[in-house]
Amino acid sequence: MNRREFCAGLAVGGAALAMPKWLLGAEGGLMPEKPNIVFILSDDQNPDTLACFGAKVLTPTLDRLAREGIRFTRAYAVSSVCTPSRYTCLTGQYAGRCQTAGFLKQCPPGTQANVSFNVQIQPGSLNLARVLHDAGYMTGFVGKWHTGGPAILKAPPDGSFTDPKVAEMLAENQRRLSDYIKQCGFDYAASLYRGNLDDHKFAALNVHNQEWVTKGALDFLDQAKGKPFFLHVCPTLQHSPSPLASIKGDWRITPAGLLKEPPNVQAPRDSIGPRLRQAGLDEKTAAAMWLDDGVAAIVKKLEDLGVADHTLLLYFSDNGTRSGKGTCYDDGANTPCLMRWKGPVPAGVVCERLVQNTDFAPTILEACGVTPPAGMLIDGESLLPLVTGRRKDWRDAALLEIGHTRAVCTARWKYIALRYPPAMRKAIADGTLGRKPWHMDVCFDLEERAAKAHLGYWDADQLYDLENDPQEKVNLAGKPEHAAVLADMKARLKEGLAKFGRPFGEFVS
Repeated sequence: MNRREFCAGLAVGGAALAMPKWLLGAEGGLMPEKPNIVFILSDDQNPDTLACFGAKVLTPTLDRLAREGIRFTRAYAVSSVCTPSRYTCLTGQYAGRCQTAGFLKQCPPGTQANVSFNVQIQPGSLNLARVLHDAGYMTGFVGKWHTGGPAILKAPPDGSFTDPKVAEMLAENQRRLSDYIKQCGFDYAASLYRGNLDDHKFAALNVHNQEWVTKGALDFLDQAKGKPFFLHVCPTLQHSPSPLASIKGDWRITPAGLLKEPPNVQAPRDSIGPRLRQAGLDEKTAAAMWLDDGVAAIVKKLEDLGVADHTLLLYFSDNGTRSGKGTCYDDGANTPCLMRWKGPVPAGVVCERLVQNTDFAPTILEACGVTPPAGMLIDGESLLPLVTGRRKDWRDAALLEIGHTRAVCTARWKYIALRYPPAMRKAIADGTLGRKPWHMDVCFDLEERAAKAHLGYWDADQLYDLENDPQEKVNLAGKPEHAAVLADMKARLKEGLAKFGRPFGEFVS
C-alpha cells in the first residue's frame, strides 16, 4: 500500500479504539492530550494557487506542510461563500442549521433555508473557540471575521487617514469588533477585518495587508507561551481586490488606521518580484507567494518557541473562485486543504476521501481531548481516525448547500437540485421577480460566471460524472442510461436533508 492509498482504509490494532482521550500516533506513540492548534483559513483560494496541488507558483512553506503531513484532494466547503463557510469551520455544523435571530427572521422555521451571507457567530454561542476556552485553552483570532459583528462607524467614502476624526472612527471600529469577537470565545483578537475589504465603504481601505495579519498572529503566539492555545488565522488573501496592487501599495494601511512603522515580520514585499523572476515564474502569481510568506513566519515562530511538533496545523480556504463560488459546483466548493501534526499524523500522504469543513471542529476537539458540550450540534466527523488509519470506513458522500441549491457528491458523481421556494416560484411565473433566478439571491458577478461555465446551471436536476467531466459541463440527469445513478443520488440527498427539519422541494415536505 503506497502513501496515496493510506487513507483508503489502513487499520491498526483495536487498542486504539479503547482510548477516549489518547490516540495511537502514526509511529505507534501516544498523541499528547493537549496539543496546540493553528487553523489557517485563507480567502477565495483555489487549489491551483499552491505548488503542492500542481500550480506553477512559489509556495515553499505550504508545500513543506504537505510533505510533512496530509494533502486532501477532495476537501469541500459545504457552502461556497465566505460567511457560511467560516460559520461551518467554527461550529462543525451546516450553516442551514443556524439559529441566530437574523437568520431565523429571513428563513423562519418550517420554511426552506436560503443559505447565504445571513449566518452569524454570536456572543455566547457554542463554537470551537468558546469550547476550547472553557477547556483551558488560550484562544486567539486574527484577520477576516465576516460572521456577524457590531454596528460600525462609517467614515466618509473619500475620507483621509490623516483626518483625526477618521482615525478615531477606525480605532473605535477595531475596538468594537475586537470586543465582539472576544465575547464569542476568543481571549485575543487583533489585526481585524470585519468582512471583505470593500465592506468598509471607505475607498482608502480597499487594500490587503498580509504583514499586519501575520504580526497579529505572532503577537498572540508570544502571549500564549507556556499555555495550550488555539489560534485561528484568517488572511484576506486571495480575495478581491487584486492583491498585486496591494503588494506595491502602502504598508501602513489597516482597518485600524495607519501604522507608524512597518511590521517587519515576514519576507519583504519588494523581494517577491525578484524571487519569482529568479524562479522563472509569472509575477501575476505574487499573491500566492505573499500569503506563503505569512504562513512561513507563523511556522518559524512555532519552531522558535519549540512548540511546532506539539501543534496541529490545519490549512483550508473558505471557498474557491473558479467559476463556481456561490454554487455547489466543484469550482467553488472544492478547496485546498492540508493537515500537519508531526508524529500523530503521517507525513507525505495524499488523501482522496471526501472531507468537509464540518469536520474541522470535531477533529480539533478530539485532538484536544475535549468532549463537545450538550447542545453543541456537530454535523461533521473527526478526521483523526481516518488519517491515523484507525478507521476503515468513511463517508461515501458529501452534502453541500448554498442559496436555492442542495447537492450530494460521491467519489464519482455529483447531483445538484435547484429548488426555488414557493414565493420565488410564483414571482418567476408571473414575471415580478425583477432579476434572473440565480442559485443565490445575491449575485455580484459570481453567478453570471458560473452560468456561463456550467451549461446545466438553470436545470432543476443536474447530474455530473466527475471522473470524465470534472468541469461539470455536461448534465446527464436526462440520459436514460444514467437513470439508476440519478435515482440513487436523489435518495442520498433526501436522506441527508431529512435531518435539517426544513422543506426543500419534493425531498423534504
